[in-house]
Amino acid sequence: MTRVAVVAGGGEHTGPAVALRLAAGGFDVALLGSEFTSVDKTVRRVEEYGRQCVTVRAELTDARSVAVAFGRVRTALGSPAVLVTCVGPEPPPDGLPEDECADEQRYTAVRRALRPVFVCCQAGAGQLLRHRWGRIIIVTEPVDAGENTWRTTRPVLDGLIGFTRSAALELARSGTTVNLVAPADRADDSRAPAHRAAGDDSAGSYADGVAHVTEFLVDERAVGITGQAIRVAAARADVPLLRER
Repeated sequence: MTRVAVVAGGGEHTGPAVALRLAAGGFDVALLGSEFTSVDKTVRRVEEYGRQCVTVRAELTDARSVAVAFGRVRTALGSPAVLVTCVGPEPPPDGLPEDECADEQRYTAVRRALRPVFVCCQAGAGQLLRHRWGRIIIVTEPVDAGENTWRTTRPVLDGLIGFTRSAALELARSGTTVNLVAPADRADDSRAPAHRAAGDDSAGSYADGVAHVTEFLVDERAVGITGQAIRVAAARADVPLLRER
């Protein structure tokens, strides 16, 4: 049986690294997003593993656009059994005053970061139910420093943890697991280079760590792991994290 995975969103490092690891594990891969970076290289490397790779443009905050995209994936590759959706918060700039206007901007940034996860998981869960087996993996990206970054990414992380636990309970009977992968609490856990070329298989980068975790979570041996927030060391000491108090 052909195994199909969808990778929605993701930066120029994490998304491709996950796609390549899934391809190496025998999955055909569909990349969903509104724009793609270094996509030709990723497609070519997936094909070198003997797997198919398609790119489908979709506005990940729009439910109709994502539903259409999943329909195209189904037509091109078949029904997906794995969904990896990557979240990259875009916080307001530092220096915002402590007033209602600033709070509204932060609220908008949080909502914009969370919306693609809800939309993609809603569309993807319907596809996974066809198999009576599935994996949903939500990935957050490390973000730059700043007080306003923390004020925005903290509610994003809390929202994702709550969503992951709720979705895991809801989908448990269908054989689908739902897990979250996020940067670890301490920025000094690793001194490896923060960014490597897209698809670089060298150990040490955050993207490579996420790819390793993804490879494990899609394995049959991970069937009992669901509703968890798994922390991966961020790559560089000056890249802060979605930290917890």
